[in-house]
Amino acid sequence: MTWSHPSGGPPQSSPSGPSQSGPGSTERAAWARGGTTLFPAGRVADRVSTVLLLAAGALLTLLTLVVGIIAVVSATAGCDAATGCSPGRFLGGAAIAVGGSFVIGVATVVLAVGAWVRRRSSWWIAALGFVLAIVVVTWGGVVFAQATDPATGSGQVTALQLP
Repeated sequence: MTWSHPSGGPPQSSPSGPSQSGPGSTERAAWARGGTTLFPAGRVADRVSTVLLLAAGALLTLLTLVVGIIAVVSATAGCDAATGCSPGRFLGGAAIAVGGSFVIGVATVVLAVGAWVRRRSSWWIAALGFVLAIVVVTWGGVVFAQATDPATGSGQVTALQLP
């Protein structure tokens, strides 16, 4: 996919014939070199690393969602008011992990695409987003784990006996 000149094609030279200098010559040269493509040749490594880091962040979010659902269901299976257990902190920890990772992922995609449009390097944006997603998932895991601690948490998790 290429971005074209606003008039729909390469900038045209003046009626007096093509000139190598003057207004529009640098723009014309950039268009001829492919400087208007979304994936310029000199930036392929930047784009590929950005896409891989964004994909890793999306995979982390999906994995956190699956693990969070399984963990909340298993932790709250034996949790009821009679045992003095509340599923709120379990849900809160999972929500922090999944929701925070998702929000960071969306912001990272928006900022990375914005950098692409401005022809700037974007790998560091995706790397920072991935690191922040790991931090948020860890934070959510800590909140979830504290819910199981009887000294600091509000819940008690017990193993269910299978028949």
